[in-house]
Amino acid sequence: MQSNNIRSLVFIALFAALFIIMSSLTIKFGGSFVPFTLQTLGVILAGLFLTPRNAFLSIFVVIVLAAFGLPLFSGAGGITHLIGHTGGFIFAFPFCALLVSLAVGAFLHRFNAKGNKLIAIIVFFVIFELFSSLCAYVTGIPWLMHVLGFSFQKAMAVGFYPFIIVDALKSLVGAILAVSLTPYIVYIRSSTSSISTQGTAYKA
Repeated sequence: MQSNNIRSLVFIALFAALFIIMSSLTIKFGGSFVPFTLQTLGVILAGLFLTPRNAFLSIFVVIVLAAFGLPLFSGAGGITHLIGHTGGFIFAFPFCALLVSLAVGAFLHRFNAKGNKLIAIIVFFVIFELFSSLCAYVTGIPWLMHVLGFSFQKAMAVGFYPFIIVDALKSLVGAILAVSLTPYIVYIRSSTSSISTQGTAYKA
């Protein structure tokens, strides 16, 4: 149990660092309110490799550190940034990672995709698209409307529509990685879980 806790802390820190790195890779076009980042890919990877609790904590700890002023979100930090116009997305990310992890765990445990990687890619893609991308917009768009005083149509135009294709590409990359690295995913998830048989039904 103690070794599992140590491994959990190591992986939480590792994926927190990965999320920070992906948050720093930002493209912001002139006049755009929401930048293009790889944050949702970081959420995907955390949910893919970690158990639900650890996936949540790996993103949440970054938010906590940023609240103390550390510039962890595209070189910015502090409470002002966290409750700014992108705050709805930021605070959704830990829950997105948790939901991705729950869905991935259920899939790995119940579905035997041996010899049918295409189905696995499709399922992973749907999981990532729903829970790492679309779920973030559930809070992200209303908060964008609230902070900037945008109408729903305006918020969708600047905070959703430009990102549809990019989000789909990130989900596809995540799905391909998931199928390619399944044995490692199963091992890492089971090594940090009290349920050692987690994911054993899936055979790559």
